[in-house]
Formats: sequence, structure tokens, C-alpha cells
Amino acid sequence: MWHKQLDENYFISKLYDEVPGLINTRILNIEIEDEGERLTVLFMMPKYADNPPKKWRLSPYNRVIVKLGFYGIEELSLTYNSKEFLSGDIKIVSNNNMLDVNIYGTLNLWFKAHSGVIQSVKGSIVDTHE
Repeated sequence: MWHKQLDENYFISKLYDEVPGLINTRILNIEIEDEGERLTVLFMMPKYADNPPKKWRLSPYNRVIVKLGFYGIEELSLTYNSKEFLSGDIKIVSNNNMLDVNIYGTLNLWFKAHSGVIQSVKGSIVDTHE
């Protein structure tokens, strides 16, 4: 699974009985920083947590928002030519001590990174009346 390729994956593993794949995932933000050396991807998990922490159970949270950070970026390619929400299937694979990251959908993003980490996992309220 995608999360096992990243550092700091303990919390997300505890939230789900089985961490869902990232199919047709809503992308909220992509940032390329530090002259292309760092890249972050903020997205909504496809389903809410199976085992939310007590703080989340006491709130009206209905979504899980995840921020991934990647470092040592190489061979970056990004295309977007749609007026739809940013979304796509996110695939993260370890390959020769590098991470191959591929997002394809209304957004196409491909890059290699030396490392990746789950920077944050937060509960959120998202209006479902779109």
C-alpha cells in the first residue's frame, strides 16, 4: 500500500482497518518549494476513518485530510488542462531507493523523490452538498 512507502505512517495505519487506496482522490493543494527540491501534496482520503480518535468522534468531522511531503525531487512533470476539481489516482512505489510518485486524472503529476513523509493527518468538516 502507498502509506508503507512513506515515513511517519503509524497514525494513518491506526485510523483504518485497511488503509484505502487513493483512487479518484480529491487533491486540495500541491506546492513545489525550495527551487524544486521539496513538493507537498494535500488531499482528502476517499473515505472517513474506521477508528477515529476520541477528539474526532466528539466533533462533526466527516473527512480525513492528509499532507504528504517529498524531498530530493527529480524528473518532475506536471500537466493540468481541466476546469474540474483537481483529482486523480495517487500511486507511490519504491524503486531503486527512490519513490516513484504518479498522480493521474484531471491532474497529471509524475516525479521521483529521495524520500517521503506523511506530514499531517487531520480530521475536517467538508460540505457534501456540491
